[in-house]
Order: sequence, then structure tokens, then C-alpha cells
Amino acid sequence: MKSFKILLIAGLILILTSSTIYALNCNVSFSSVLRLQNSGVCQSNDWVIDHQAEFCNFWNQAHVLMYPTPPCVVIVIAMRMQHNGCYNTEIYCIEEDQQGNYTVYVKDTVPGRRCFCPMMIVYPVRAVKAPIPTGTVTFSHTQYVMQCGK
Repeated sequence: MKSFKILLIAGLILILTSSTIYALNCNVSFSSVLRLQNSGVCQSNDWVIDHQAEFCNFWNQAHVLMYPTPPCVVIVIAMRMQHNGCYNTEIYCIEEDQQGNYTVYVKDTVPGRRCFCPMMIVYPVRAVKAPIPTGTVTFSHTQYVMQCGK
């Protein structure tokens, strides 16, 4: 998988590859709901929660004692069990097209060959809340390999 450089220019995120430039139109506002490095979510998964009961089930699984009740959708990304603390996952952009479909852009961070990472079992999960989409939601994952040492 290719490693991408990300630049923030005038409110647009540009993903630069070796031959193509993609401009994202991050026109859906979102805010973080949950950020845990060691959650109770043990499987890799991406899902959209738009019912209170589902949200409560997810929240209980993540081992958190209080939860908000937003009039919105909660978008969750989770990595499976990882063997060190350098693994991470993050939603960096949500784009809505003219039909009301969302594309959720996710950066999955993994350690490079020379990285010294805390040795622990982690289950990274992220959740954000966003306005309820009128269409479908798709996820686009990009893997970022940490560059450590030479």
C-alpha cells in the first residue's frame, strides 16, 4: 500500500501520490465523540450508528460510563487488536456529494520497521458525530507508515 503525504491548503485536503493529485471537499462538519487507545472493541470494523440503542451498545462495549445523546449520526472506526501502542486510526475528513452520500476518509497509522513503540495490547477506536446523511456512507482507508530513525 502506498504512503501518502497530506497537505492542508485553503480548507482543502490534497492527497499527493506519485502521479495523481486528489482534492477532497471536506464539506461535512464533524466532532469527536470518543477517542480511546485501549477500548473494548476487539474487531476491525467501520459502521454508522443512527439509533440510540445501537449507540448505547457500542458505548458500553467501549467501556465508557457516560454518553451524549446527539441528534446526529455517530460514525465509528475500529482496528482489531494490535500488539503495540503505535497503532492508531483517525477520521480526518467527511465529504458529502450532491446526492447526500458521505465518504469518510480514514488514516490508519502503523509503525515503521525502526519504530520503538510501547509494548501493549491495544484496540484503537474512534467515533465522531456528524449530521445524519440522506444517502449512504462509505469508508476510504489510507495506511500511514510511521517513519522512525534511519
